[in-house]
Amino acid sequence: MTIKKIGIVGLGAIGAVYGKMLQEVEGLEVQIIVDEHRKTKYEKEKFYINDEETSFHYIHPDTQSEAFDLVLLAVKYGQLQEAISLIRPFVGEKTVILSLLNGITSEEEIAQSYGEEKILYSICNGIDSTREGNRIYYSTPGIITFGERVNIELTVRVKEVKECLERANIPVDVPEDMERALWNKFMINVGMNQASAVTRAPYAFFQKEGSARELAISAMKEVIQLAQAKEIDLTEQDMNYFFANVLSKVGGTGKTSMLQDIEAGRKTEVALFAEKVIDYGQKLGIETPINQAFYRIIKTVEEMQG
Repeated sequence: MTIKKIGIVGLGAIGAVYGKMLQEVEGLEVQIIVDEHRKTKYEKEKFYINDEETSFHYIHPDTQSEAFDLVLLAVKYGQLQEAISLIRPFVGEKTVILSLLNGITSEEEIAQSYGEEKILYSICNGIDSTREGNRIYYSTPGIITFGERVNIELTVRVKEVKECLERANIPVDVPEDMERALWNKFMINVGMNQASAVTRAPYAFFQKEGSARELAISAMKEVIQLAQAKEIDLTEQDMNYFFANVLSKVGGTGKTSMLQDIEAGRKTEVALFAEKVIDYGQKLGIETPINQAFYRIIKTVEEMQG
């Protein structure tokens, strides 16, 4: 089966960029799965990606449609259950679901509804897109890392998704150990998202030595301790690689998704990051003081914003 029909849930800073790249590929049919309210809103206001007017095709769950070959979930964690319901009419026997959400738990939640055989584990790193209303700006699409839990030999569906994304010029990586890759991304999110949220600092402040980077590193080290206690091969070398080879390539004026949430007065994904670290720490008997402080600060900010 060659991938031809793609459904996307979420037109934020990530979903819109990948949606645009995919729909520009000849032979791919890309549709954005939305509820009636969002369908009306999006059709009315349109989108601008790097100042280029971009039109998408929208589909409502009540619309008669064949199953999609590939479904991308690019929503916030708080919208995950709604997204799981929205895609139900479009998930068929051979549909593959990729969750581009932050954190390390979304695949489990999707699998509860559709079965693990529908899921490929996935994360996206290095994309520096920011959304301001209906305008989205980015300088790099980053990289989607995905696969089965173990990828010593690539399965047919992994090969098909890889080929599809590469046709859209979306950089991809299929690591042998996907669980390790998920924890690596978790480490980055816990440090970068939360340190930027409490300092209000864009990427430029983390691209150089200094207080902002030190704050992120201190939170990342707590994740490394947890991973090693779970016998996952994550080390400070992974953290150093991120700063030297990934963060260095993004635009300095870009902002993490959590900082964008704080600035827009939205609820953050602190439950996916600090709260999850604290929970793992308690179960494993490991102190997590930096993440406990992050949790209290971010929850206070959310409370103040109402």
